[in-house]
Amino acid sequence: MPVTPLKLGIRFFSTKFRGYDKDQVDEFLDKILWDYEELIRYKDESEDYIKKLEDSLSAFTNDFPKRQVTNEQKQETMNDSVFY
Repeated sequence: MPVTPLKLGIRFFSTKFRGYDKDQVDEFLDKILWDYEELIRYKDESEDYIKKLEDSLSAFTNDFPKRQVTNEQKQETMNDSVFY
């Protein structure tokens, strides 16, 4: 079960005699909640940016004309690659 920012925000702990200071725990959880929300926003923004880059690259490669190789060019390539 993944931890969401909402679950972090509504998390309650039971208290015991001589337990942790509730205010310190709440403050610490608030800091974690803030960082976690920021991390999720950064991940979402990064995924959107990557998607835009992939779309741009796809548009560029799809519009790029294909090179036609003739039989003459194939023969020249073969001759150039043979070493004596």
